Amino acid sequence: MYLAYCDDEEAQLAYVKRMAEDWGKKTGKEVRVSLYGSAEELLFEQGEQYPFDLLILDIDMREMDGMTLARKIRERDGKVPILFLTNKREYVFEGYEVGALRYLLKPLTEEKFFPLLEKIEKEKQKEQPYLIEMISGEQVKMDIRDILYIEVNGHYLKIHTIKGAYELKKTLTALQQEIKEAAGEDSFAVTHRSFFVNLLHVERVLRTECMLSDGSRIPISRSAYKQVNEAFIRYYRRKGEVE
Repeated sequence: MYLAYCDDEEAQLAYVKRMAEDWGKKTGKEVRVSLYGSAEELLFEQGEQYPFDLLILDIDMREMDGMTLARKIRERDGKVPILFLTNKREYVFEGYEVGALRYLLKPLTEEKFFPLLEKIEKEKQKEQPYLIEMISGEQVKMDIRDILYIEVNGHYLKIHTIKGAYELKKTLTALQQEIKEAAGEDSFAVTHRSFFVNLLHVERVLRTECMLSDGSRIPISRSAYKQVNEAFIRYYRRKGEVE
C-alpha cells in the first residue's frame, strides 16, 4: 500500500508514518509512506500524478490549507482517495465538496485508522493491476491493461501504452517480475529479446511478427514463435474469447 501524508507538523508526520508501518507489520502488508511538510511541496513534487492508495491531508496547515490543496488535486485527479485530519469539526461538510473518503478528528488512533486501511486494502485488491514507476523524477501509476508492449533500448525500457510512451532505467527482467506479481505470469509474452508484449492487445500471431490492437507490428524471433503462439491461445481460452 502506498500512502502520502501532508502536514506542517513534523511530529504528526512521524506519528502517522509510524502508525501506518505498524499496521503493515501487523497485517504482513508492504507499506510505503511519502511525507510532505507543506501543500506547496506536495503539488510541486507530484505534478499531474497522484499514484497513492490513500492521500492524508491535514486541514489546519499554514500557507495553503488542506482543503484548498484538495481542491487543486481534484482538478488533476478525481479518483485518489483523500482522508482529512483536523482538530475542528466544522470542516466536515466541506469535505464532501472534494469527494473525501473520510474525515477524522485528531488525535488519529489505531482504532480509527486501521479499519480504514483494511477497507482500502480490500478495495485495492478489486481494482485492475497496476505498476508504479519513477518516470522523469515523478511516480507514475500505470494500469497494466493499458500497456501495449515494452521495448528494450540499451539500459532503458520504453513502455508503450494506449495513453503514450514512458522511458525508465530498469532491466526487463526486473519489470517482468513486477508485472508477473501484479497481473499474473500468463498475461505477457516475450516475442524477441527486446520485446515483451501484452497478450490482451495481440490480435494476430504470424510467423515473424504479431499485430496489436493499435496497429503496431512487433517482431517475433524464430525461437520464440512456438512459445508466443501457445501463450496467445492459452490466454484467450482462459478469457473465454476463443473455443
